[in-house]
Amino acid sequence: MNSSSSLRFVATTQSFMADVVQGSSTTPVLVDFWAPWCAPCHQLMPVLERLVTEYAGRFRLAKVNTDEEQALAGQLGIRSLPTVVLFKDGAPVDHFSGVIPEQQIRVFLDRHLPAGNDTPLQRARQLKAQGDFTSARQLLEQHVNDPSAKVELRAELGELQALDGDLDGACSTLDALRSEEPQHPATRRLEAVIAFRNAIVAHPDAGALADTVTRNPKDLPARHALAVHQLLGGDPEPALAAWLAMMRDHPTYDEGLARRSLVRAFDLLGESNPLVASTRRDMAKLLF
Repeated sequence: MNSSSSLRFVATTQSFMADVVQGSSTTPVLVDFWAPWCAPCHQLMPVLERLVTEYAGRFRLAKVNTDEEQALAGQLGIRSLPTVVLFKDGAPVDHFSGVIPEQQIRVFLDRHLPAGNDTPLQRARQLKAQGDFTSARQLLEQHVNDPSAKVELRAELGELQALDGDLDGACSTLDALRSEEPQHPATRRLEAVIAFRNAIVAHPDAGALADTVTRNPKDLPARHALAVHQLLGGDPEPALAAWLAMMRDHPTYDEGLARRSLVRAFDLLGESNPLVASTRRDMAKLLF
């Protein structure tokens, strides 16, 4: 991922025009001018980090180390640290200096940013779609202990934990949901994600798997793992076809792994996906 596509990035003299000035034409960029020796800078930094996660794509946060980028700081007239400048539509539109209360920073941001009426869950899903699992997870963690947090939000957090590499955390979230809402679609989806994620961890190289399957189509563990990669990578059709073929030709392999994988895939894709209905029909022909 390049710097201009991330919610957080380091800006330099060389990258400033492209990533900050031009980039702000698409999404506003908040630039934090700081230095390692500046104690107030270190006070402000975690507040800005938390806000860029919470605002979930409404702005991006650029950090400029003024010790390393003295010429850039001089060109922009930075005279004290920390100084925070908001760029929007290709130009600086506002700034503040020093450490100010978080609520004042929110007012500062809301004055210039496009309205955001999405729920935390919707914002987290937007971040997940961008591949920023860590930020999406951090956003939901701020809301998961709210008494009003619904199963969907908690299950989404579990999915993000799994995608972010925290399988233990994901399993703990799943255990809690199983005890409360075992048949809820969100709980079943999380079960599927964790089961499939385990296969990814065991076989992380999709390219190597594809080569293996090409050389030896009878390598059932490789065929299964490749199908998991395809499913989680957003290409479910060949994954479902592979499991149907395995179910037809090797129905008892690993205690019916192909059939179980299809059921999990249905939970993951959702009943509204047209592939689910057509694959269910093909699956029924094999069973009856």
